[in-house]
Amino acid sequence: MDDPRYLRQVLLAEIGPEGQARLKAATARVLGGGSDAPPLAHEVAERYARGAGFGALAEGAIDLAALAPAELVASPAARAVLAGARAALAEMRAVLAQGSAGQGSAGEVDPS
Repeated sequence: MDDPRYLRQVLLAEIGPEGQARLKAATARVLGGGSDAPPLAHEVAERYARGAGFGALAEGAIDLAALAPAELVASPAARAVLAGARAALAEMRAVLAQGSAGQGSAGEVDPS
């Protein structure tokens, strides 16, 4: 283990050392740019992705309506935070699934 910041993730069976290595080699598509999501959603997603140990970040859309439906969360700020967190989690799940099951991209991952 090169970086002790990720020790808790490496200890999880769902991630482990191999998953953490995949995250480090992967790019999370969570940065703003052309997305209708509020900047706060992208900022939250960026922080989560960096904290997870992604090797790089790139522009990517965040679907606010799918990741934080208004019927679940009424506050616009809370919706942005929820959508950002779920977008980063979806990116993680996609990378980790590629190593175990060869599944597709983050757009195909259930954010719940």
